[in-house]
Amino acid sequence: MGTVTNSVPTFNGTSQYAGDLQTVITNAVAVASAPITAMQSEETTLTNQSQYLTGTLEADFGSLQSAIQGIQTAMSGSSMSADVSDPSVVSATLGDGAVPGSYSIQVNDLGSYSTTLTNTWTGTSSESPDTYVLSLGSQTYNITPTDNSATSVASAINSQSDGTVQATVVNVGSNSSPNYCISLQSTSLTSDTIDLTDNGTSTAATQTAGAPAQYEIDNSGTVVSSDSTTVDVATGVTLNLLSTNSSPVTVDVTQSASALSDALSTFVSAYNTAQGDLTAQRGQSGGVLQGSDLIDQLQQVLDSIITYSPMSGTSVNTWMDLGINFQTDSDSDGTLTFDESTLSNAESTNPGAVTAFLGTATASVTGSGPATGSGFLLSATNSMTSLEDPITGLFTTAETDYQTQLTNLSNQISTKQTQVDQLQTSLTNQMNTADAMINSLEQQYTDLSDMLQAQQDDDQAYYAS
Repeated sequence: MGTVTNSVPTFNGTSQYAGDLQTVITNAVAVASAPITAMQSEETTLTNQSQYLTGTLEADFGSLQSAIQGIQTAMSGSSMSADVSDPSVVSATLGDGAVPGSYSIQVNDLGSYSTTLTNTWTGTSSESPDTYVLSLGSQTYNITPTDNSATSVASAINSQSDGTVQATVVNVGSNSSPNYCISLQSTSLTSDTIDLTDNGTSTAATQTAGAPAQYEIDNSGTVVSSDSTTVDVATGVTLNLLSTNSSPVTVDVTQSASALSDALSTFVSAYNTAQGDLTAQRGQSGGVLQGSDLIDQLQQVLDSIITYSPMSGTSVNTWMDLGINFQTDSDSDGTLTFDESTLSNAESTNPGAVTAFLGTATASVTGSGPATGSGFLLSATNSMTSLEDPITGLFTTAETDYQTQLTNLSNQISTKQTQVDQLQTSLTNQMNTADAMINSLEQQYTDLSDMLQAQQDDDQAYYAS
């Protein structure tokens, strides 16, 4: 912050008019310093505004953003649980996007992997590598080992077949009479056969085609084939096939009874804190940001969050349907209340409508710009991004603007102070010169008066005698 300095010469007047000369200096400097005082006052105001914006409001909206992310977490797989009627047939894993629901699955076939065992391997590490081609159905891969040994060829297959085939060297003989071959197995459940040719000649001794896994969901009558025993039956719901079964197994996905309630309670608390601090800046006794456009812009964000409605016509169309409403007493200041029983009723009667209203949000790939998803969470996430984005967000741009203004004011104060110091130096030098001249004249007057008085005294003494 700019300050007034006084590194100027001191006026040391000795004449009888020294006080008047000092007054001239003081009054002139005071008039010249008035703009500095005004700029320092503005500087203090801007500093206080900047500190309130970044220290209070940005923290408020940061907490609100965290609360919104908390709702997202409460709606994700981490707050869900899966109950499987027969855990020996399938196990369930839940992830983002999972919603409450019930699924049934009948596992008809766990499938199998295609395998091939080569003839006894005769290649050695002392030979230059042959030309090998690996095939898995219609897919072919040129395999280039460092030599013709079984170990080198198996290693090359594992690194050059895009992970579709796993090769190992096995001994199908005895310890005393080893018989080394290469065992090949597909990494997915498939009916495609595997072959490995050496200079165009197949090395396969035995080939066994596998088969995809097969299952049926929700008694649909449609058999689904899968190249893996891990299958996605819905967004965020993954089932691991463990064994076949003759009758459907039920998987019930439910949400934690308290997760969403706790998240909405935290959201209401964070909203009320932000709303209260915005309200404190308004009115005749408003705070340092009274009348600032920033307060209106932040209020618009809060309004857009709490008035969100998908206009879907379902049983959950506004926050009131989830138990969140504005205070209704006479002293209402725009803060909210939360009725957990209303939320509980909505979750029990129409959980799908609750899920659709809240939706989901995923940040953009670049980490900035609009998110993707649906519902309230998408709308709120994009609104908060407009505030919190480290490059284009309102808080960042406002703080940059404050710092620019403060830097400019500091430079102006410094420049003006230099001018005032120069004025004071000039006036002090002039007044010191003037005072010295006056003092000299006063001394001459005194000397002349003394001379005249002495002469008058001599004359009186002469005539008296």
